[in-house]
Amino acid sequence: MSTPTETLSPWWPRSLAIVMIVGFSLLILLSLKTYENAPPIPARAVDPSGAVVFTAEDVAAGQEVFLKYGLMDNGTIWGHGGMLGPDFSAQTLHGLALHHAERLAQTRFQTAYAELSADERASVDGSVAAEFKRNDYDPATGILSLPADSQAAFDAQFAAWTAYFQNPADNGGLASGAVTDPTELRQLTAFFSWTAWAAAAQRPGTTHSYTNNFPYDPLVGNHPTSGALLWSAISLIFLLGGIAIVLLAFGKFSYLGWHGDDTTARSRLATATPVAITPAQSATLKFMVIAGLLFLAQV
Repeated sequence: MSTPTETLSPWWPRSLAIVMIVGFSLLILLSLKTYENAPPIPARAVDPSGAVVFTAEDVAAGQEVFLKYGLMDNGTIWGHGGMLGPDFSAQTLHGLALHHAERLAQTRFQTAYAELSADERASVDGSVAAEFKRNDYDPATGILSLPADSQAAFDAQFAAWTAYFQNPADNGGLASGAVTDPTELRQLTAFFSWTAWAAAAQRPGTTHSYTNNFPYDPLVGNHPTSGALLWSAISLIFLLGGIAIVLLAFGKFSYLGWHGDDTTARSRLATATPVAITPAQSATLKFMVIAGLLFLAQV
């Protein structure tokens, strides 16, 4: 009796090599484009009076603090990082927006933002979105002009992040007083504030922010772009479709995969008693179609 042998089509290693070459070429290209199109770090961010709120050195030092304490394992920046804590850029962006909304509510209507009528709130929200979408960065001087009262808004965020790192019950399990040095906390706030600015300010020549309007925040005018929705759907379709094609080819064409001596298996199938498909098994096909459509809609 001969020993069953397995064969592997030469197209499998060839396909692997093609995927590796094409895939890594695209990753390298995207990495180069990422640095080329990265949001600028202003030399100075100033309020309308000319007072410096933070500098490029503050942002760089804040990023070092972020890495020093491993905060990417707690929260995220622009959606990249751990999920125990918040998205630091998103929370800072919303905190800054609420501060400006409160200022406008008091200036225009002499009342708290939470107590505005629907029409009054719409007026304030529109102004806040316009403030945050306006890109007042001057590449010639490296100066970023911030809205009125930005120093107070920055100080409020500094206080909020100081409190965040003090209480483990509120920060996703960080050690008590994970970051306590006031200088480091101010630098960290500068880093978060710059990521918040880049997430909302309109990229020159486009109708969306440097981060393609991520994170979602209607108060600052951040709504999903058509491109984000389109490419999210396309990526999912290609992922599931590609897997389906590979599995179909592997199962249908014997010269593409591993195949040994299947004579015995074929003889057993030929003599086996036919088994009736149950209603539950028939319904599985409908379930998979509906589940796939729902998954696509969710994405």
